[in-house]
Amino acid sequence: MADFLTSIFTPPKLNTSDYEHESKYILAYRMSLFTGISVGMLGIILFLYFNIMTGIVCMIACALVTFSIISIRKTGNYYIQTLIFNLFGALACLYTLYFIDDQPHIVDVLWMIINIQFAYLALGKKWGLILSLIHGFSITLFYTFFLQDQVQLLKALSVPQIYSTAFNVFLSFSIIGYLGWQNIRTNNFARKQLNLAQDTLQEQYNIISKQNEEKTVMLKEIHHRVKNNLQIITSLLRLQSRELENPEAIAKFKDATHRVIAMSMIHEKMYQSDHLSTMHLSEYLHDLSNDLVSSYQSGYPVALEIDCDVESIDLKSVVPLALILNELISNSLKYAFDEYDNCKISISFVHFKDDLCKLTYSDSGTWKAPTRKGSFGLDLIESLTEQLEGTLKTTTFPETSFEFIFSPTETA
Repeated sequence: MADFLTSIFTPPKLNTSDYEHESKYILAYRMSLFTGISVGMLGIILFLYFNIMTGIVCMIACALVTFSIISIRKTGNYYIQTLIFNLFGALACLYTLYFIDDQPHIVDVLWMIINIQFAYLALGKKWGLILSLIHGFSITLFYTFFLQDQVQLLKALSVPQIYSTAFNVFLSFSIIGYLGWQNIRTNNFARKQLNLAQDTLQEQYNIISKQNEEKTVMLKEIHHRVKNNLQIITSLLRLQSRELENPEAIAKFKDATHRVIAMSMIHEKMYQSDHLSTMHLSEYLHDLSNDLVSSYQSGYPVALEIDCDVESIDLKSVVPLALILNELISNSLKYAFDEYDNCKISISFVHFKDDLCKLTYSDSGTWKAPTRKGSFGLDLIESLTEQLEGTLKTTTFPETSFEFIFSPTETA
């Protein structure tokens, strides 16, 4: 028997993570069930000891709440059903208050309180406030004009009617107490479910944090090893170039070495960065430019002007960008400066419009056309521009400049 009653008063579980909704669903179901049983019992007693119409109103309310309970249990939705039930309850209170004269209406205040409390807890403050205003106005108006009649009616009650009125009061307080108890239970349920969810999220967060730490260590190690391998390649190229006698071949080896160094510096910066998917771009541009100027040992001062308002871009974009700059700076240092006064290289990498960025490179030297068609350096620059899905505009007069417009993958 106890298991049967438990199953009746326990609605099916909802497959939801909205614990506030689930707690109100449980509250609405149990409150509707308890109220329906109470109203049904009250209807029988009022039918026997007062008048038929009062009993009919209670029976209609009992039928309505029965339909509401079945609907809530089947669909898992409670709001519309509870709203209809509470609105009918408010109408029933008003009807009995003004249209049934042969019974005391002192107890009606308790049923109005139940109606208001139920609306506040299950439907929210809007409907709770609306019903509060309706019941407050109606009971104030009734007592203003009919309180003396109610006092006379109470004195004229028979013993069975006094007992039925007392039972009515008892049921009203029972429902008020049950509603408060269920509100505490459902709030505790929601709090418990929320704590369980928070514990689960914290556990998942700890697992993900640990995995991220392991991946961070692994990625740092990968960048470190790639950098070391590229430095080994650089050393091998330099050793191999010492065995060469052809100046042109030595120059080719030197160019290849600088390209490898440009990529090696990327991995070094990534290894040093707190965010392994990005690096500080302005710092990298300064280091790359200064390293190239120093490595060529030109013997004359070269001023570097670098303007960069792009914080960082991902590895996919920075590698071709670095190789482009390596080619441009190397060409300037090797070919551009016939006169060794006012040697200047300017690099600007800024936001252009929308999601586009513009890289502008220029030097104060004189443009020299390639000695042969199909220059590897220019072909490489064009190929890298295509890889960036950008456009290239070259100007050779009055000064040499290259303008690249593309859309890098920026990172915050």
